[in-house]
Amino acid sequence: MSANRAEAPPLNENPNPDRDVVLSVRGLKTWFHSRDGVAKSVDGVTFDLARGETLAIVGESGSGKSVTSLSIMGLLPKPAGRIEAGSIRFRDRAGVEHDLAHASAATLRRIRGAEIAMIFQEPMTSLNPLYTVGDQIAEAVLQHEGGSRAAAMARAKEMLERVEIPAAAKRIGEYPHQMSGGMRQRVMIALALACNPSVLIADEPTTALDVTVQAQILDLLRRLQEELRMSILFITHNLGVVAEIAHRVAVMYAGRVVEDAGVYDLFEQPTHPYTRGLLSCIPTDALLASGERLRAIPGNVPSVLSLPGGCTFAPRCPLAAEDCTRAVPELLPVRPEHRARCIKVVKS
Repeated sequence: MSANRAEAPPLNENPNPDRDVVLSVRGLKTWFHSRDGVAKSVDGVTFDLARGETLAIVGESGSGKSVTSLSIMGLLPKPAGRIEAGSIRFRDRAGVEHDLAHASAATLRRIRGAEIAMIFQEPMTSLNPLYTVGDQIAEAVLQHEGGSRAAAMARAKEMLERVEIPAAAKRIGEYPHQMSGGMRQRVMIALALACNPSVLIADEPTTALDVTVQAQILDLLRRLQEELRMSILFITHNLGVVAEIAHRVAVMYAGRVVEDAGVYDLFEQPTHPYTRGLLSCIPTDALLASGERLRAIPGNVPSVLSLPGGCTFAPRCPLAAEDCTRAVPELLPVRPEHRARCIKVVKS
């Protein structure tokens, strides 16, 4: 069986047929072409996102998490970046299915911001410094829903209240630089949710925030998800955040999903050596009390311009053997609704 077959099963194949899948990514390959060669940033990614579910995508920097989200949103930098293969099936509110990997620019504009919205990593650079936050939220409403500007500004005020920004009537007239980092992140959430999307992509939404504000943002996302029955694709490298918010987890390494499972199963019974390595890097009370150094995975993520043959994690893996370098391992079941990409699967 080839690696491609494992990465791109039939679109109707679902390990849990009871899940109401709204976003189905199959065999996604997003490559960047440059003078230095072809960077295979996303190289055969497959996952499903069900309605009302939070799927966390985790991994080190350079694993392809953000490029996956940009591929879904149709925001890849052109002409260097393009989707080489695979599909991104999205079912909108009317029940119509779209393949976003091959959709027209007009279709992507209609869906982006209305049906699928995104919170970007850094709100200060994502918000336009020349416009008030109220104007920016109102513009999104006008673009997708039309109506009067007064009605759009009323929606902007309502959204700021929904994300618990005090004195919303005053805040809609302020500029991003007049707000704290936590407030700007709430504005980004309000902007993303202004048109009640069915899928929210949150790309490292709490990275630049202190622990207290981070907890507030996570609580806010959970509450809004329940209110709107919204699906969330949560991209992060913080496994502590994953444990707080996710239902399922997909672990990425060098452009590929190496393990996916329910959040409880992943933390209790991690299978892939990379996942185990990530979890062992988390500081625990016992480790801190012992005075030992924090553990680390040896080596670095390989360059996507020159990936090693076979398993891309083999050069850093404590279990690696010669046969690990001969072919790309398939993503195979190790337990119900738990898959791993490792020919030397060791069950906990």
